[in-house]
Amino acid sequence: MAGSGRWNDRVQLRARAALDSMVRTAFRGISRHRLVIEDRGDGMIVLIPPTVSKVDLFDPLIPRLAAALRDHNSTVEPRIRLRVAVHAGEVLHGRAGWVGTDLNLACRLVNSPPLYRELTCRPHADLALIVSDTIHQAVVRHGHRGIDPADYRPVHVAVKEVETRAWLFTPLPAPRPVTLVPRVVPA
Repeated sequence: MAGSGRWNDRVQLRARAALDSMVRTAFRGISRHRLVIEDRGDGMIVLIPPTVSKVDLFDPLIPRLAAALRDHNSTVEPRIRLRVAVHAGEVLHGRAGWVGTDLNLACRLVNSPPLYRELTCRPHADLALIVSDTIHQAVVRHGHRGIDPADYRPVHVAVKEVETRAWLFTPLPAPRPVTLVPRVVPA
């Protein structure tokens, strides 16, 4: 959750509960016991089983998450803004949890300067998405259901040991309601 370190503990607790609810909404239809969700304090890691189509991540999961964020942010302060990374690969489970180069890459992507800049430069955006080149090549570039490849732009990511190309997408915020003010014309 972008900027959550500035919130007091009680606000963080409410925001974390709201995030959990939004993720549950986004992933409805996928059995919760098939997902691995690790709390990271100001965010989470969600490991999705390989039986879930990668196309389903983009339609309906990301749109559901964006819609849940919009709904939440329209009525509750402070606004929750998310950086989301999508990558696919292999992970291993050990005594201390999940590990793997592919998990590290996803974590580097979500903490990359291009993704941070994206939310900074788009203050009205609730969500910024970065996908690995692997995901772009396998899913996005083909324009599968609900995906417009033209919405994604390439970025260079260099964080710690990772140097790679990734792809950014920021869903447009919902249009704000327009309030019409009658204009009085002097006679």
